[in-house]
Amino acid sequence: MESGLPANLCTTPIRSVTNAYTTKRRRVSLAAVDLKSELLAEPSSATLRLQPTGDRFIPCPSDSQVPLNTTPRTRRIANVFGLTDDKVYKFGNLNASAGDSSEYNHLRSNFLQLLTTYPKVSPTSCVANLGSRKQFILALDGPGVPSDPFAYPLTWSRRNLIAVACGKDVYYQDLDSRVISHLCKITKNSHGRPTSVQWADESPTDIAVGTTLGSIQLWNSETQKVIHEWRDEGWDAVGGMDWRGSVLAAGLDGGAIEFYDSRDWHTANRLEMHRSKVHGVKWSPEGNYLASSDQQGVVYIWDVRAGKNLSDSRRMGGRIKHGAPVKALSWCPWQPDLLATGSTYPDGKIRVFTVKSTTPIPQPLQVISLNTAVTSLQWSPHSKELLSTHGTAWDPKAPRSASGRPVAVHTSLANSITVHSYPSYRRLLSVSAHTGAVGHSCLSPDGTMIFTICPSEEAMKMWKVWSAPERPVRKASSWDRFSIR
Repeated sequence: MESGLPANLCTTPIRSVTNAYTTKRRRVSLAAVDLKSELLAEPSSATLRLQPTGDRFIPCPSDSQVPLNTTPRTRRIANVFGLTDDKVYKFGNLNASAGDSSEYNHLRSNFLQLLTTYPKVSPTSCVANLGSRKQFILALDGPGVPSDPFAYPLTWSRRNLIAVACGKDVYYQDLDSRVISHLCKITKNSHGRPTSVQWADESPTDIAVGTTLGSIQLWNSETQKVIHEWRDEGWDAVGGMDWRGSVLAAGLDGGAIEFYDSRDWHTANRLEMHRSKVHGVKWSPEGNYLASSDQQGVVYIWDVRAGKNLSDSRRMGGRIKHGAPVKALSWCPWQPDLLATGSTYPDGKIRVFTVKSTTPIPQPLQVISLNTAVTSLQWSPHSKELLSTHGTAWDPKAPRSASGRPVAVHTSLANSITVHSYPSYRRLLSVSAHTGAVGHSCLSPDGTMIFTICPSEEAMKMWKVWSAPERPVRKASSWDRFSIR
């Protein structure tokens, strides 16, 4: 060798070569070492076949542990030692092909599955119930159901009775015994056809029937006789109805809201703030507020606390304006200050308001743009979720019709049942419910199922959406053996 260095310094050429007798680094020539014959020997074909090309479990370091390309000289040294060719393992895409190392890919994928954590799904959520089945559990025929998309032909009582308006008749079925009964038939032409039905809360055997000519009849399902009958002077068709104790609120086509007491033959009160057909009326769970909506997309919230009678001066805030008619109204059962509204074509949005708003015109806390007609809304009493039913869908970016309105298209939300989470309002699932628009829905007494109705199909379907939480088992206590006299 040309250098006077000891021979033991060249026995391990891959390590950095250092002068052992001085702190100053000196250049070392490797010409005397025959590296090409030893390190650059042509590998055999058998070695190439057995050598894996996959990443295996190599972590994600940088391409090289030392900067081997800083100078031309270090590049030459790296070429000599084979540190820049394909024989050095480098981190690659886990999903990329790894040549003959398919066994390592299988081990890698299994290992990653062990590290993956999935969010825990609540047993009361729609994901664990409707999401696992996505099928209705009962279907009923409803020949002659009202074709009006703003009708309320379906209602579910606290005694598990489902009633439906068909033609001039009203039928109900006991879902426990599956017995179908005929409640009544509107025989007088001056009364019109039944379009809205609503079971009473205090007396679950009584049901209110509203007609197209302003007649509201209160029937008893056990005796099948009329208890009371009220008549609007303007013969306006009856829209939505809702009970608060013994008081029934009913929206009329003329824009008025009338209140009837089941203990009295006369009209209890009347509100006349709306300027178009009143499609929806809904009492809050505690009965402190009343929400109403109309054809022009105007929503009012009325304050009836402290036992005060409703009047036009009891209106809270100004007009809450929407871009389309509003039928769907729903108060949250576990947060009574929240009100959800749903607009139809051509707005197609869900808005959530709070009665605690201090602004003159309440602003929505959340707006969910769906580009689909919202026909009904249901808050879950068991989980923080909001269900909506839908009709026609449209694409706002598609060319419009000659009238300037969006053209209907088929999407996953059209004619569907959709559930949103709270407070993120993320869409949890969407299930196609009918071949036509879902006209209306109602919630079961236990808050776990809904019934939907489709006028074009003349059919109704029952869906299991949520589950009630399990009641904790109370442990026996020693104090149970004793009592105070």
